[in-house]
Amino acid sequence: MQEYDFLLMYEHKVRELDNLCLLKYELDKRGYRTKILYENDYELVQSRTAVYRTKVLVIGYCYTSSSIKDYASYRIQFDKVVNLQWEQVTTNEQEKNSGSFRNLSGLAKEIVHISWGEKNRKRLTVKAGVAPENVKVTGNITMDLLRPQFRGFYLSRKEICDRYALPADKKLCLFIAGFKYVEAPPEVKRETIARFGEGRRRYLEVAEREQLTILQWFRQILEEQTDYVIVYRPHPGDASPRAEALAREYNNFKVISELSVKQWIAVSDLVYAWNSTAILEAFFADKNPMYLCPYPIPEDQDHPLLMEMNKIEDYGTFRSTILGECVDIGLTREMVNPFYLVDEERASYLKIADAFEEVYRDDRYAFTRRQRREYAHLYSFKDRMVIAFMRMTFLYGIYSWMLKHIPLPIFQKRRRWLEGYQDKEYRKWKKMNAIEAQTNGEAEQTIRKISRLLEG
Repeated sequence: MQEYDFLLMYEHKVRELDNLCLLKYELDKRGYRTKILYENDYELVQSRTAVYRTKVLVIGYCYTSSSIKDYASYRIQFDKVVNLQWEQVTTNEQEKNSGSFRNLSGLAKEIVHISWGEKNRKRLTVKAGVAPENVKVTGNITMDLLRPQFRGFYLSRKEICDRYALPADKKLCLFIAGFKYVEAPPEVKRETIARFGEGRRRYLEVAEREQLTILQWFRQILEEQTDYVIVYRPHPGDASPRAEALAREYNNFKVISELSVKQWIAVSDLVYAWNSTAILEAFFADKNPMYLCPYPIPEDQDHPLLMEMNKIEDYGTFRSTILGECVDIGLTREMVNPFYLVDEERASYLKIADAFEEVYRDDRYAFTRRQRREYAHLYSFKDRMVIAFMRMTFLYGIYSWMLKHIPLPIFQKRRRWLEGYQDKEYRKWKKMNAIEAQTNGEAEQTIRKISRLLEG
């Protein structure tokens, strides 16, 4: 079994990997044993026994007890859990409703949460009932790589154009799409409505109209103007068949999911978005981002901060911005600060590393016996028996041999079921790993780049 002080896990590579590399660099520098791991790593999920042991398990989201299980299952043993909480700007409905899943339940209330600002800290402590000492206000690490000391971290405009065959002589317009679940299958939509409530149904209906209208705006501008290329950036993990259909019609419209959104912000001439907090990253990068929003978002489904922004509601205004007119987005640093605390003196990754060290050293953050029992009982009694049996390597080996070699109907039926289940699950995992898992030493390359920038 591999042992670490901090196991840093991620869900979406383009959203999280650069940030985790920054944290790993700092923690390694302080002498800790660390590893970055994709939550659905193929070797991890197919293992029958525990693969890793870590003092502190670092995860990207935690709304319920099962969120921890999503990352660790029975294959990672841990003492303490820290939630980096990559999504911290909630809707108005979630802000008001203490029972919202975003306001946590079960063990999620009892672990440590990293908070970008005071607004989220207050929600976690007042609405969700998290103990004040379990919320660490650090600022938003996603902004750190936009700081002056990291100038040169991102690929240049020429490197991006060469990699994705983008015309270097055209203006690059980035669109950050927040259309999560809009093009999802009906059963997935039903699941998200059941999870978020009926308000989400109204939201998805409006979001679909928004997407169709914005894509029509893009079609019109692509017909009128040939000196621009539009890069459509989908929400991480979401398919975008409508945008991809448009890309097949126009050479100067591209749908690209790869690389972090900050990378695309850094090389773009114009930045547009719909209902995405990534627009705030463009704001801090001094790109004057613009919010395309042809229809009003239901107030209860809107974000307290994004709803304050000036929005582009018609094609004529959108066209004028493409041609050079500047639109004030209506945000100030003072408005953003409660949500995204930015400390000009000290970067957020250093504050997060400080919080990690505090958790590592202080036993009060370790899971108690009660918490461990609660976690274990996320599995049914039958599941726990199966897991215990799989860990008995010798007996499991005999069982596997019997399934393969004894021609009794009961064994053959079980073997066919097991192989069918495994094939289905492994195909799914392999597909996700092809998208999300690190390849060719991505994390190591990123950490070396960070090291060169910070150490010279």
